[in-house]
Amino acid sequence: MANLAVFDFDRTIVDDDSDATIINRLREKKPPPEWEAGNHDWTPYMSDVFEHAYSAGLHPSDILDSIASMRPNPGIIELISTLAKEGWDVLVLTDANSVFVNHWLKVHGLQEAVTAVVTNRAFWKQDRLYIEPCMRQTTCPRCPSNLCKSIALAQWCSSRDYRRYVYSGDGRNDYCPATNLPAEAIVFPRKGYPMYDLIKKTLSSPNPQIKAKVVPWDDAFTILEELFPGKYKTTKS
Repeated sequence: MANLAVFDFDRTIVDDDSDATIINRLREKKPPPEWEAGNHDWTPYMSDVFEHAYSAGLHPSDILDSIASMRPNPGIIELISTLAKEGWDVLVLTDANSVFVNHWLKVHGLQEAVTAVVTNRAFWKQDRLYIEPCMRQTTCPRCPSNLCKSIALAQWCSSRDYRRYVYSGDGRNDYCPATNLPAEAIVFPRKGYPMYDLIKKTLSSPNPQIKAKVVPWDDAFTILEELFPGKYKTTKS
């Protein structure tokens, strides 16, 4: 029976946010449209940003070079490579998009180590980047309509049987699937980010929503040591 490791992408695999990276790159040429506070769906906004980038003359190579330049979190390459070597399924579950995630993984030598990427579909058409929602859901009130990670994870696991589950993330949308993991799972929230704060809050309540073991992390070497104690070098370079 296999094991499953799930990772968010932005602020988890990479230390940056891929959408913010492109928005900041675009500001150098032409200010993008502003995000409206209170808007629950981010994907339509990024569609507008990509249209703006195209009209501003931002070439696909400019966008992809910016994505490739994002730094991996310390230890994440060693961690994902080790999980693949140990026979784990590695699932990247993110509200980014397929073009950004797959390009970064390929450039950094992790594409073969990742079993699958579940995210919003993106594609190029005449040098303009288009994005489509991963799903259209209305059943989970705390997640946007384009992606509830609990639903996506349940769909992924519905035809597979796993012995162990681990989940690593940072954002509010990572809290939702964390509440649905079994007690024998391990949740790795990144310290100082919304997922960590939400988990701390629920664990201090009379009826915590998290059943799984919680191990906060600053770098992915912490996760590597938790999963494979003493087996691999976990010293920061």
